[in-house]
Amino acid sequence: MSSENRNRSAYIMGLILIGIGLLFLLNSLGIATFRIWYLLSRFWPVILILIGLNIILKKTKLWWIVPILIFVIFIGAIVLPEPVIRRFDSSSFTFYLNDQEHSGVYSEDREFDNELKKLNVKLKYGANRLKVGSVINKDNLYNVDIDYRGEVPTVFYDRNNNNADLRVEQAKKINVGTGSEEWEVNLTNKIPIDINVSAGAGDLILDLKELKVENLNIDAGLGQISIIYPDYDNRTEISAGASNIKLVIPEETAFRIETRAVLNNMNFEEAGLIKVQDDIYQSKNYGEVENQIKIKLSTSVGNIKVEHN
Repeated sequence: MSSENRNRSAYIMGLILIGIGLLFLLNSLGIATFRIWYLLSRFWPVILILIGLNIILKKTKLWWIVPILIFVIFIGAIVLPEPVIRRFDSSSFTFYLNDQEHSGVYSEDREFDNELKKLNVKLKYGANRLKVGSVINKDNLYNVDIDYRGEVPTVFYDRNNNNADLRVEQAKKINVGTGSEEWEVNLTNKIPIDINVSAGAGDLILDLKELKVENLNIDAGLGQISIIYPDYDNRTEISAGASNIKLVIPEETAFRIETRAVLNNMNFEEAGLIKVQDDIYQSKNYGEVENQIKIKLSTSVGNIKVEHN
């Protein structure tokens, strides 16, 4: 590859990452509306298309098309007018525009059942800000607090012998332009838990340090993912499109991380991890302590940060 082509490729990839970073910043500052996150939840694969076009066009005279597309898409996501948004209405989703009547708060909690041995949790949403932690009232199995936009999300609980299922799913009717939905799901630390998250776009903050989470599966599009792990055996699988990912692991816990990525910035060596195979890293105490965390991470574009302290 010539020096000119390399410079073009680096320039365009830099623009893509800057665009993603600006969206994260707008969201953190409360400027990015729910509309932006919802559109990204449906159309984040456009980022992969731009990367593909960059690879194809970088050696041609048409290389400038990708930067222009990046600019147009970014501006369009911010200023897209209401009539255009309504074109995306479908049988699956209905949009309300800045309609305060279609917003509200929903709360639910359930008392812990001493006969339960396992809790399975499934959380599904298109665009959202989700926090998962431990219950304050230790007599509760869970408590759910939702500041929703549109119809009330579905909260479903079912018990089968000694196992229980908790499912929270975003409604099909979405109110855009009034900020993002905010979910807080707090769980018991008395029994083992499996957590499955299916997300389009938004922030996912999992504070698991007091929970017994055995299996964690995350399928996400675009957003920020932060996970604080407990000193407990765990298997995690993360599949994400374009994300900033932060993993905080107790110093006394061993862990291994296997990554598959198109374009990522990782701090594994700076965090003191040992490379054992291509794309496989592990902590220095792996195999020496009782509790182990095994992480499989597949992303397209993102920044991955590990803290082992």
